[in-house]
Amino acid sequence: MKRSIWIVSAIVVCTAAVWAATQLSAAHNEMASLFPDDALLYLQSKDFHGLLRDWNSSEEKHAWLEGEDYQAFNRSRLFIRLSQAQDEFSTAAALPADSNFLASIAGGQSALALYDIGNLEFVYVTRMDQAHIEATPLWQLRDKFEQRSEGTATFFIHQDTQSNRTAAFAARDGWLVLGTRADLVAGVLERIQGTHAHSLSDEDWYVDSLKQAAGPADDLRMVLNLEKIVPSPYFRSYWVQRNITEMKQYRAALSDLQRGPQSYREDRILLRKPGRPAAANGDIQTLLALTPDDAVFASAQAAPGTDLILAELRENLLDLKSAQSASPWLAPAAVRPENAGGASSLEDRIDVAPVIAPQTDPYQPLRTLFSAAQPTGLLQVYSTQISDGDVFAKIDRGFVFQSTTAWDDSAVQSALTASLRPGLTASLLGLQWVKHNGSAGEFFALDGQVRLFVAVRQNRLFVANHESLLQSLLVRNQLPTRAREDGVTYAATFRHSSSEQQVFGQIVGRLDAAGQPKGPSPNNEDDGHANDGQAPPFFSGNVASLSHMFTHVNREAIEERDQGEQVKQTVVYEWPQPKWHSTK
Repeated sequence: MKRSIWIVSAIVVCTAAVWAATQLSAAHNEMASLFPDDALLYLQSKDFHGLLRDWNSSEEKHAWLEGEDYQAFNRSRLFIRLSQAQDEFSTAAALPADSNFLASIAGGQSALALYDIGNLEFVYVTRMDQAHIEATPLWQLRDKFEQRSEGTATFFIHQDTQSNRTAAFAARDGWLVLGTRADLVAGVLERIQGTHAHSLSDEDWYVDSLKQAAGPADDLRMVLNLEKIVPSPYFRSYWVQRNITEMKQYRAALSDLQRGPQSYREDRILLRKPGRPAAANGDIQTLLALTPDDAVFASAQAAPGTDLILAELRENLLDLKSAQSASPWLAPAAVRPENAGGASSLEDRIDVAPVIAPQTDPYQPLRTLFSAAQPTGLLQVYSTQISDGDVFAKIDRGFVFQSTTAWDDSAVQSALTASLRPGLTASLLGLQWVKHNGSAGEFFALDGQVRLFVAVRQNRLFVANHESLLQSLLVRNQLPTRAREDGVTYAATFRHSSSEQQVFGQIVGRLDAAGQPKGPSPNNEDDGHANDGQAPPFFSGNVASLSHMFTHVNREAIEERDQGEQVKQTVVYEWPQPKWHSTK
């Protein structure tokens, strides 16, 4: 009897859960249907009031506001533009559009659609009962607004003639609507009243994005119309990644954020424009499993191209020339006028092409090696070393190249020697390979000042600039693993522990110090590089303070599945102890 009761109870609970999930999904989809079409971005939260409360009480917010990253942002052109728009909206709304105002209009289920980046034209809708709506400062100032009607609904509008900025709002059926254009607010009211009209939820970019989503929205969902956003000059100017060319291949994107007690999980979907084939798959997870426990960063990629492999090897291991940079506070040299020649040039032949020395590629042997091998996977590993009394922090770098066929020791060593020789020696001094034996078997190292260590284990080629890192990779290569063909084409992990933050601070502090002028800049003018209150040092100030803001995050991991028409990414942020946020 008791067992039957448990079975019936389980069925009831499951049925209720399915019904609740269905209703929640329908409610979220209903919100998108309230918005007029032609939006650039759609942002949705099932509890905006809770999100805002958690952010305002978080350590991260206070650390950011007190850090140099915020100080740098506070001086940026973007911040000035946003502040100007905020002031103009405050004038139009007849009250300060500050954090208190935002808290007063933050309801439960909420969504915002952006229609113009340059003018910041948007409409915001939030679920709020009538008593809370009437308690908002905005509602209490409605007598100062012009009253208009949309169907049986009333909304209020006021326009600042000087800035031409508009503030409009309305309350209907438990929804508070706020926008910067009268037609947007009227359009939302029209749809709330049940009038059938083409909405944001009917547009192809939005519909196609939701089809790829794993389920209903979690704590926060963002959907982007990239076909309209990417060509915008404002996007090109302010997009922090500076990868506009790469972004042009996508037409839409969706990102879902789910908060847990000890982690955040972000699921992203990027929809490509037609005609892009799927990327090659590989056993990326077993390759990433070679990463030592003390590594700071590691990434594994399926089917890396030869150009990418050479670029990474040259930047991290093979190019030994020091980089040169011009002093940023010095004016550029004057442009010389075109040389028209002189009397001594009368005998020069102008009908014969000048002799030009042929350009050779010193890395052609490596290019040939990897083009023939066609690696199916590439692992990059970085670890840091620092001890008391050390002036510099050491960065150890290791690479693992996985192929379908076995690598040849002699061919690898010959290719590396041929590529290094033109930049190091006229003979073979320092480029002889010496065999060593370690706990994980034999490996080879150069006998000169260049620190390069190489080992071959069947279809895996190991290359590193430090013996201990190579040994760690080889030891983990001996551990039993199980192949995972799960469609992952890229995976990476980043360890953001307190010790690594200290190492990072020391490295970037010396980078910034090296970039400072040795004395006052010419004419005693402010060059913007000294820490004189004008701008913090970029690495040791700006970026380091951003790292300090996320001091409790100790690990970040990402997995990407490139399926051709869409790219799916999962990003997880972890911390050791439960934080201020909750899933409720």
